[in-house]
Amino acid sequence: MTDSEFREAFHGHKDHLFRFAYRMTGSRTASEDVVQECFLALWRRSSAYDSGRGPLRAYLFGIARNLVLKRLRDDRPHEALEIDTFICPPIDFLKMERADAIAEAVQALPLLQREAVILFEYEDMSLEEIATATVVDVGAVKSRLHRARANLRRTLAPLLEETKGTLHGTK
Repeated sequence: MTDSEFREAFHGHKDHLFRFAYRMTGSRTASEDVVQECFLALWRRSSAYDSGRGPLRAYLFGIARNLVLKRLRDDRPHEALEIDTFICPPIDFLKMERADAIAEAVQALPLLQREAVILFEYEDMSLEEIATATVVDVGAVKSRLHRARANLRRTLAPLLEETKGTLHGTK
Protein backbone atom coordinates (compact mmCIF):
# COMPACT_ATOMS: atom_id res chain seq x y z
CA MET A 1 0.00 0.00 0.00
CA THR A 2 1.46 3.34 -1.05
CA ASP A 3 1.52 6.40 1.18
CA SER A 4 -1.18 8.09 -0.91
CA GLU A 5 -3.41 4.98 -0.80
CA PHE A 6 -3.00 4.85 2.96
CA ARG A 7 -3.84 8.55 3.32
CA GLU A 8 -6.88 8.09 1.09
CA ALA A 9 -8.02 5.10 3.19
CA PHE A 10 -7.47 7.03 6.40
CA HIS A 11 -9.38 10.11 5.32
CA GLY A 12 -12.13 8.07 3.70
CA HIS A 13 -12.82 5.77 6.66
CA LYS A 14 -11.58 7.29 9.94
CA ASP A 15 -14.84 9.06 10.81
CA HIS A 16 -16.97 5.98 10.13
CA LEU A 17 -14.66 3.80 12.21
CA PHE A 18 -14.69 6.33 15.04
CA ARG A 19 -18.51 6.48 15.08
CA PHE A 20 -18.72 2.69 15.10
CA ALA A 21 -16.21 2.38 17.95
CA TYR A 22 -17.92 5.16 19.90
CA ARG A 23 -21.35 3.61 19.56
CA MET A 24 -19.95 0.26 20.65
CA THR A 25 -17.87 1.49 23.60
CA GLY A 26 -19.51 4.76 24.61
CA SER A 27 -16.03 6.21 25.12
CA ARG A 28 -14.41 8.90 23.02
CA THR A 29 -10.93 8.01 24.24
CA ALA A 30 -11.40 4.30 23.53
CA SER A 31 -12.79 5.12 20.09
CA GLU A 32 -9.82 7.31 19.20
CA ASP A 33 -7.49 4.53 20.33
CA VAL A 34 -9.37 1.96 18.24
CA VAL A 35 -9.12 4.11 15.10
CA GLN A 36 -5.42 4.72 15.66
CA GLU A 37 -4.72 1.03 16.29
CA CYS A 38 -6.82 0.07 13.27
CA PHE A 39 -4.79 2.19 10.90
CA LEU A 40 -1.51 1.14 12.51
CA ALA A 41 -2.54 -2.46 11.84
CA LEU A 42 -3.37 -1.59 8.23
CA TRP A 43 -0.03 0.16 7.78
CA ARG A 44 1.98 -2.64 9.37
CA ARG A 45 0.17 -5.43 7.53
CA SER A 46 -1.14 -3.80 4.37
CA SER A 47 -0.17 -6.92 2.44
CA ALA A 48 -2.76 -8.88 4.47
CA TYR A 49 -5.57 -6.98 2.77
CA ASP A 50 -6.77 -8.84 -0.31
CA SER A 51 -9.21 -6.80 -2.40
CA GLY A 52 -10.55 -10.03 -3.88
CA ARG A 53 -12.01 -10.97 -0.48
CA GLY A 54 -14.06 -7.79 -0.12
CA PRO A 55 -13.94 -4.02 0.04
CA LEU A 56 -11.37 -2.18 2.15
CA ARG A 57 -14.22 -0.72 4.19
CA ALA A 58 -15.33 -4.15 5.41
CA TYR A 59 -11.71 -5.13 6.09
CA LEU A 60 -11.16 -2.00 8.22
CA PHE A 61 -14.42 -2.50 10.10
CA GLY A 62 -13.30 -6.07 10.79
CA ILE A 63 -10.06 -4.79 12.33
CA ALA A 64 -11.94 -2.13 14.30
CA ARG A 65 -14.46 -4.72 15.47
CA ASN A 66 -11.73 -7.00 16.80
CA LEU A 67 -10.10 -4.09 18.61
CA VAL A 68 -13.44 -3.01 20.13
CA LEU A 69 -14.27 -6.56 21.24
CA LYS A 70 -10.83 -6.93 22.83
CA ARG A 71 -11.24 -3.64 24.64
CA LEU A 72 -14.76 -4.53 25.82
CA ARG A 73 -13.61 -7.98 27.00
CA ASP A 74 -10.85 -6.31 29.00
CA ASP A 75 -13.06 -3.54 30.39
CA ARG A 76 -16.33 -5.46 30.83
CA PRO A 77 -15.48 -9.14 31.15
CA HIS A 78 -18.99 -10.14 32.21
CA GLU A 79 -20.89 -8.47 29.37
CA ALA A 80 -22.83 -11.05 27.38
CA LEU A 81 -22.18 -11.17 23.67
CA GLU A 82 -25.60 -12.51 22.76
CA ILE A 83 -28.54 -13.57 24.84
CA ASP A 84 -32.00 -14.65 23.78
CA THR A 85 -33.81 -13.22 26.80
CA PHE A 86 -32.76 -9.61 26.93
CA ILE A 87 -33.87 -7.36 29.77
CA CYS A 88 -32.99 -3.72 29.36
CA PRO A 89 -32.49 -1.62 32.46
CA PRO A 90 -35.28 0.96 32.84
CA ILE A 91 -34.91 4.10 30.78
CA ASP A 92 -36.61 7.30 31.95
CA PHE A 93 -37.93 8.56 28.62
CA LEU A 94 -39.53 11.64 30.14
CA LYS A 95 -36.13 13.10 31.01
CA MET A 96 -34.48 12.34 27.69
CA GLU A 97 -34.60 13.56 24.16
CA ARG A 98 -35.76 10.92 21.68
CA ALA A 99 -32.32 10.52 20.05
CA ASP A 100 -30.65 10.11 23.44
CA ALA A 101 -33.20 7.49 24.49
CA ILE A 102 -32.63 5.54 21.29
CA ALA A 103 -28.85 5.77 21.70
CA GLU A 104 -29.12 4.49 25.26
CA ALA A 105 -31.38 1.63 24.18
CA VAL A 106 -28.89 0.66 21.44
CA GLN A 107 -26.01 0.84 23.93
CA ALA A 108 -27.93 -1.50 26.27
CA LEU A 109 -28.30 -4.22 23.61
CA PRO A 110 -26.18 -7.36 23.88
CA LEU A 111 -22.86 -6.76 22.18
CA LEU A 112 -23.36 -8.67 18.93
CA GLN A 113 -26.86 -7.25 18.44
CA ARG A 114 -25.55 -3.73 19.11
CA GLU A 115 -22.80 -4.28 16.58
CA ALA A 116 -25.24 -5.45 13.88
CA VAL A 117 -27.58 -2.48 14.42
CA ILE A 118 -24.74 0.05 14.40
CA LEU A 119 -23.19 -1.31 11.22
CA PHE A 120 -26.51 -1.70 9.39
CA GLU A 121 -28.48 1.35 10.55
CA TYR A 122 -25.80 3.91 11.35
CA GLU A 123 -22.94 2.92 9.04
CA ASP A 124 -25.23 1.87 6.18
CA MET A 125 -23.36 -1.36 5.54
CA SER A 126 -24.98 -4.13 3.54
CA LEU A 127 -25.67 -7.51 5.12
CA GLU A 128 -22.81 -8.94 3.07
CA GLU A 129 -20.37 -6.24 4.23
CA ILE A 130 -21.36 -6.86 7.85
CA ALA A 131 -20.90 -10.59 7.38
CA THR A 132 -17.43 -9.98 5.95
CA ALA A 133 -16.44 -7.57 8.73
CA THR A 134 -17.75 -9.81 11.52
CA VAL A 135 -16.65 -13.11 9.94
CA VAL A 136 -20.09 -14.73 10.14
CA ASP A 137 -22.58 -15.74 7.48
CA VAL A 138 -25.35 -13.43 6.28
CA GLY A 139 -27.96 -15.54 8.10
CA ALA A 140 -26.28 -14.81 11.43
CA VAL A 141 -26.28 -11.09 10.65
CA LYS A 142 -30.00 -11.23 9.78
CA SER A 143 -30.71 -13.10 13.01
CA ARG A 144 -28.80 -10.58 15.12
CA LEU A 145 -30.60 -7.69 13.44
CA HIS A 146 -33.98 -9.35 13.96
CA ARG A 147 -33.31 -9.92 17.67
CA ALA A 148 -31.91 -6.43 18.10
CA ARG A 149 -34.95 -4.82 16.49
CA ALA A 150 -37.30 -6.89 18.65
CA ASN A 151 -35.37 -5.85 21.75
CA LEU A 152 -35.39 -2.20 20.70
CA ARG A 153 -39.15 -2.31 20.03
CA ARG A 154 -39.71 -3.78 23.48
CA THR A 155 -37.34 -1.33 25.18
CA LEU A 156 -38.61 1.72 23.32
CA ALA A 157 -42.32 0.82 23.58
CA PRO A 158 -43.04 3.59 26.13
CA LEU A 159 -41.43 6.14 23.83
CA LEU A 160 -43.38 4.82 20.83
CA GLU A 161 -46.65 4.96 22.80
CA GLU A 162 -45.89 8.54 23.85
CA THR A 163 -45.21 9.51 20.24
CA LYS A 164 -48.36 7.74 19.03
CA GLY A 165 -50.45 9.57 21.62
CA THR A 166 -48.96 12.92 20.65
CA LEU A 167 -49.61 12.27 16.95
CA HIS A 168 -53.24 11.34 17.59
CA GLY A 169 -53.87 14.28 19.89
CA THR A 170 -54.40 12.25 23.04
CA LYS A 171 -51.65 13.95 24.99
